[in-house]
Amino acid sequence: MLKLNFKLSDDQKFQAIWSLLNTEYNEENDWAITYGISAVYEDYALVVNYESGEMYRAYYTKNDENDMVELGELVKCYIIDVTEKEKNTLDTLRALNGDTYELVSDVLVNAQSNFEKISDFSSKIEELNSSIATLETEKNNANTKVDEYNNQLEVANGTINSLNEEIKTLKEYKLNIETQQKHAVINQYSELLSEEILDSYKNQISDFTTEELDMRLAYELKKSNSSIFTKGED
Repeated sequence: MLKLNFKLSDDQKFQAIWSLLNTEYNEENDWAITYGISAVYEDYALVVNYESGEMYRAYYTKNDENDMVELGELVKCYIIDVTEKEKNTLDTLRALNGDTYELVSDVLVNAQSNFEKISDFSSKIEELNSSIATLETEKNNANTKVDEYNNQLEVANGTINSLNEEIKTLKEYKLNIETQQKHAVINQYSELLSEEILDSYKNQISDFTTEELDMRLAYELKKSNSSIFTKGED
């Protein structure tokens, strides 16, 4: 701990820090100098170790009220050979990283990882958009086919309805012909059977075919007048 009067000049920090770093600078140690100071900043001094040639940040604190400087941690650092453009890039990185180079590599690695994830997501989004476009096309084609099938079904249903109408007409025509034939059979027995018997078969005319009706009436005639079927004597 070294006490100085900082009220005279803040530049005396340099001498105070130098004295705290070079504790062997005395006659007993043959005035040995261990550290040299390159620059002094707000909270640390940039120093070089003459023995190893390594650079350090020598952090310090000063108390203006007590006119005292206290040396803190020595942190190894590096001076690198860069061009002006490279220096501007590094300064930009430092500014973006909270005015420090610490963990910049981690930030860049994370940024690269995030970029790769974003690229991967972008590729997947493009694939999904392509799939969606394909599905939309297939959907439109399917809808077109459905419309075609519906039109074909409508035509088929129309044809079926038309055929059903024709079948109905033909059935009615056939039934009318058969009914006329049945009435013709009944008329053949109009003078041979009673009106009562003939009316009973007229009421049930749809229950018999023409042949069945003829057979029934012939049987009724035999029952009512059996002699009509008897062979006469010569």
